[in-house]
Amino acid sequence: MKIHTLGPRETDSYAAAKQYNNKECQGKAEIVGHSSFERILDNLTRYSNDYLLIPAAFKSKQMRASWGDIHYEMLDNLELENCFMTNLDPLVVVQRTDAKNDIGYTHAATAQLLEKVVGDVDVKTAASKYQAYQLYKDTDAEYVLTNEKNVALKSDERVIKRMTPSMVWCLYKIA
Repeated sequence: MKIHTLGPRETDSYAAAKQYNNKECQGKAEIVGHSSFERILDNLTRYSNDYLLIPAAFKSKQMRASWGDIHYEMLDNLELENCFMTNLDPLVVVQRTDAKNDIGYTHAATAQLLEKVVGDVDVKTAASKYQAYQLYKDTDAEYVLTNEKNVALKSDERVIKRMTPSMVWCLYKIA
């Protein structure tokens, strides 16, 4: 059994796939991490008879779609087999205190949350919260919403909000 999901290993999706594999598959499934959910969804025919693990919070600016859109649009390609819930690794909003440009990075699914926490922010989205943090580190952006485990605070940074949400995960059999 192969489970396709968002990688790399640092993502919540990969952690959820590992948890599902350990609990439901006795560790026998192969987890395949991809650079984006869009890449998986655009290539479903290549993964026939495998599985897709996707969060109910899925949102894609590229596809202009949410989990519900994908669920109904791909009824012929995806069969919902299981749902389960996990606690996500804590999320944090980090501010670089010496930047004053109102630019923030996060995943598309958490863009509105970043706007809610920060207020007026120009949100740049990435394929994962892990990738968002990498982009934040490589630029002079003022904010990032990512998993706490990704962050190594520097002297010019501070955590302005910490959250511990749960997530619903959907496991689909790919036709």
